This record gives sequence, structure tokens and C-alpha cells, in this order.
Amino acid sequence: IMLVGLWAAPSALAEEKPRRGGILRVALAGDPPSLDMHQEQTFLVIIPFSTVYNTLVAFDPHGYPNIIGDLAQSWTISDDQTVWTFRLHQGVKFHDGSDLTAADIKASWDKMISPPEGVVSPRKSLYQMIQSVETPDPYTVVFRLRYASPSFLSMLAHPANFIYAKKYLDQDPNYYKKNAMGSGPFKLKAYVHGASLEMERNPTYWKPGLPYMDGIKYYIIKDDGARAKSIRADRTDVEFRGFAPAEVEGIKGQM
Repeated sequence: IMLVGLWAAPSALAEEKPRRGGILRVALAGDPPSLDMHQEQTFLVIIPFSTVYNTLVAFDPHGYPNIIGDLAQSWTISDDQTVWTFRLHQGVKFHDGSDLTAADIKASWDKMISPPEGVVSPRKSLYQMIQSVETPDPYTVVFRLRYASPSFLSMLAHPANFIYAKKYLDQDPNYYKKNAMGSGPFKLKAYVHGASLEMERNPTYWKPGLPYMDGIKYYIIKDDGARAKSIRADRTDVEFRGFAPAEVEGIKGQM
């Protein structure tokens, strides 16, 4: 067994002295078709809602393409590279105050790799190597693969792989098409169709000191020229988890 990863706050953040407070203003080219990134393939969902959720692992925003833990504190790989065991951070809370455990990881991934009737999974083909997801205890998740896959960890780190709460998926597998309830640094405050999406700071976010911003407001402006002229960024010290540097610059270019 090899120990291959530990989550830690990037050293660059430790050296910086970011200002706190303020609202980040961002322009979006249109409304999201739904709020469930598991079922969508557009940046109109992933840009605003990546701030609402966590993923199991993520691309390091300060060292792309390195992969770091997000909800995963550490992980190990079997010698034949077909069993990946992830240890989770404890004390992670969803926005409703409930604990995030291995059961939520499994429910989210089961939905993506084996969607129930009435649910689509456009990236299902990316995860054909996964045979099963197991939860031997509340803070351990085991992925058993059908075969060794060099791309497996990168596929896990895809920024669309939001972790949802099992209890809501059990109630309705399409719950997240109209609702947003994650464990991320921001919470959905308001959505006015055709006008704006507004996020507010999660005051009990489990990563100490984050987020820096009080909120983010996404203005839905479909006209390219109007979008470029009408939005400016008052602040840019927000955690863009999971995006490549070029994608982050693209997001900032819309502010």
C-alpha cells in the first residue's frame, strides 16, 4: 500500500494576506439549464455552483495539474492499483447542519456511475473502470476498479463531481435540479431567472479562514458586448476550486 496524498492549505495562501469582505461580481452568458451538475455539461452550472459544493479530490488551483484532497484527507492505492481507499476529513457539515460522511460520497458517485431511472449522467462513460463504491466506516470510502486505470484520479478530480447529501437523493434523485445544498464555502442565497444568481458566505465552512468574500453575485447577461462592459470585479480573492489556470483566467475575464 502506498500513501499518495494529504490535503493541506496551499503554502501560497499561507504567505498571502488577503483582504476580507466584499462581493465578487461575475457575468454569466445565460441561465443554467438546471442546478444539478451531475446531469449537465455546461459552465453555466459549474462556474456558479462549484462554490457551493466540495469534491472528493480536486486539481490544485495553485499547482495545476497536481491533484490534492478536498473532502479526502488522504488516500492509498493497492499494489495492483485497483483498490483506492480514501480517508475523509471529519467535522464537515452540509449547509443544513448535517454531517457529511462516506455515505454521501457513495450516494453521489452511485448516482453518476449508475443513475436511477429518470436521471441522466452525461459523463457516465468516463467512469466505466469503477466496479463499486464501498463505505467500510463513516469516514472511509473505497473505490474498487475493474482494471487499473492511469486516468482514474484525474477523472475523480473533474470539477463537476459535486458531493450531494444522501438524504435528499433518497427523497428525490432529481432534488438537486432545483435545489442547491452542499458543503462548500458559499450558499445559494437567491436565484432570479434571467437576471442573477446570488451566493452568500458560509460562516461555518470547514476549511479554517475560508472563504474571504462575503458573497458572489452572478449577473445573467446574454449579450456579449453588454456583458464585457457592465461587470467589473471589486475583488478577486475567491477560491476557484477545480479549474485549470486558463479556465480561472477565463472566469476572471468575465468579471
